[in-house]
Amino acid sequence: MRIHAAYSLVACLVSVATHSAASQSPGPSKFVTLEGIVVDGAEVPLADAQLSLKPYGLAERSARSGKDGRFSFDAVPVGSGSITVRRLGYKLRTMPVDVSASNNPSLEVALEEVAEELDPVSVDATSGRMAEFTNHRENSSFGHFFDQRDIQKIAPRFVSELFRGIPGAQVSVGSGIGNRVTLRGCRPRIWVNGVRTVNTEVDEVAAPSEVDGLEIYPSMAGTPAQYMDRENRACGTVVMWTRR
Repeated sequence: MRIHAAYSLVACLVSVATHSAASQSPGPSKFVTLEGIVVDGAEVPLADAQLSLKPYGLAERSARSGKDGRFSFDAVPVGSGSITVRRLGYKLRTMPVDVSASNNPSLEVALEEVAEELDPVSVDATSGRMAEFTNHRENSSFGHFFDQRDIQKIAPRFVSELFRGIPGAQVSVGSGIGNRVTLRGCRPRIWVNGVRTVNTEVDEVAAPSEVDGLEIYPSMAGTPAQYMDRENRACGTVVMWTRR
């Protein structure tokens, strides 16, 4: 009688434990499609924007917006994460994403232009857009220069990696896509196709495949006169020529 009662008690405990474990085990993962559109400040769709989706705790995924500015990520797990968007000529943007199983979420990501409204630097169009780059490269004793052939040979993942080995340059992990670059301890002034940018990092401006020429001046020495910034004189200058 005692043996039977003990056996019944053990069976009961096993049954309770099994039911409790089953109720606590996670159910099957749920996935949705994350869609959206990338636009500028005037709500005009932006094509060829690079998007990076990072669900918390999972591997990063990439996509590119189409001609209509639209993008899509399939099989996105339900939960929280972030999405980073970058396009040439616009400021990189990172925003949180909370994916729910109730519906397929749709996002609208508006990007801010990085160029400041200044008088553009004059380039001799009769000799091509890279004539100024070539002239600087041939006549500068202080600058460091990379054309598309140099960039392809190095094959960097980010433009910032071209700064490694440049005297006075430091490359550190950035808060978004790519890295943070300083020259002589502070952020350099960046010019893109003759226009000065505002509060940008080189990796926010362009990918290596989008750069035709890169000029790096660690100090004012050797910096072309039209690119000198006396308010930022200690931080060096970067002149970038991109593909249009």
